Amino acid sequence: MFLKYFSTIDFDLNSSFHRGLNKINNLPKFQKFMSYFWILGPFFYLIERDPADLWLTTISLIFIIRCSLKNDWIWAGQLWFVFAILLWITGLLSAILGPYEKFSFFQGLVWIRFPIYVAAAQAWLGKDKDIRMVMFVSILIGMVIMCIILSFELFFEGVKDRLSWPYGDLVPGSYLSKLSLPIFCTLIAIICYRFKKNNILSFLIVLWSIILVFLSGERGNFLIRFFGGLLSIFSWKSNKVNLIKISIFITTFLILSLTIISTFNKPKFEQYTHHFLKAVPILNTSINNPYWGAWRSGIQQGLYKPMIGMGPSSSRIHCKTMKSNEFNWLPGKNFCLNHPHNFYLQLFAETGIVGLIFGTLMIFFLFKTCYDGRKIDINCPLLSICYIIPLAFFFPLQQMGSFFGQWGNLFIWFPIGFCISQIQDYKSIFKN
Repeated sequence: MFLKYFSTIDFDLNSSFHRGLNKINNLPKFQKFMSYFWILGPFFYLIERDPADLWLTTISLIFIIRCSLKNDWIWAGQLWFVFAILLWITGLLSAILGPYEKFSFFQGLVWIRFPIYVAAAQAWLGKDKDIRMVMFVSILIGMVIMCIILSFELFFEGVKDRLSWPYGDLVPGSYLSKLSLPIFCTLIAIICYRFKKNNILSFLIVLWSIILVFLSGERGNFLIRFFGGLLSIFSWKSNKVNLIKISIFITTFLILSLTIISTFNKPKFEQYTHHFLKAVPILNTSINNPYWGAWRSGIQQGLYKPMIGMGPSSSRIHCKTMKSNEFNWLPGKNFCLNHPHNFYLQLFAETGIVGLIFGTLMIFFLFKTCYDGRKIDINCPLLSICYIIPLAFFFPLQQMGSFFGQWGNLFIWFPIGFCISQIQDYKSIFKN
């Protein structure tokens, strides 16, 4: 089977996958159904946001019902989940006290389904390592299918500013850069540790996927995939000789790629160089930079009610009522979108300093849980890279989607759930 080309002595994906299928088939009927339903997740994501959201929400609801019937809440003592609950409560309180009570309350209320999904993946569906490897293969297949879809789009429509298949929406790069990031980073770690003939297929898939993210025109997602892959090189069994070879290869590849792109597709080259640097908010706070304008609107809104904020998703309504000249010490001018395009600024604007603190602590303990999980099995390449996923998604100085939105959260919390499920020592609640 092709899985032997993704396996190593330390990471026998082929054998683990077959053991996982046998374990699922021997489960009670309902547990068997839910396990296969979980494993089909990456394919629901290939359809559209609503089927993916229905899939994730169904798992979250059934998990809560199951925990209630079994009185099993030990997993809820993990610090990342404790702070998620505190953030959720803060958001609901800010909605009740804010000017858009009904709208904000509903937006904040349904957000909790994402952290609950992560808990479900960890404490229920992904408890067994071999079953998790079946999910690994499912995500890998989904990644390859998305690469095929985007390759067809390029073949039929040519290179353009942004790719949109299969959604009709400009986010296919999120599937590759976010949903499949754990698989991408794991394959990178394996390839870079010891490159053999068996790694050629992995290498080609990795290269294919990152090229397609680049051609998708989604600069933020490209940076997530590029730097996530770069960090994974140093995360598992670093070999000095291999690191030198890899550094030379990456440098050469980048120089050749930039030279080819600048020669044959100058607009794409400009999109990732001059235009990108000009758009970075912390480098350009002028009135001509809408990216800074979105950040500025979040800062300004947060200053009105700095402790508790205006309520979840209130930015899309309130921004239009604000005047840029109210805080003259802030440079530039507001650019009103549905959100400030930065999680931390959005939390400040919509849940205040209190929500920002709880949200930051939730993110920190998600990262810490994954980072400490490396000690469970130092020989496992997947465990070694799990910390990269929350770090990449929540790195403060980047453009982000809506913290309380649907699409972005679907792409973020699915891979976080897969990574957190690798850490099964959640009963030691005070360790994480």
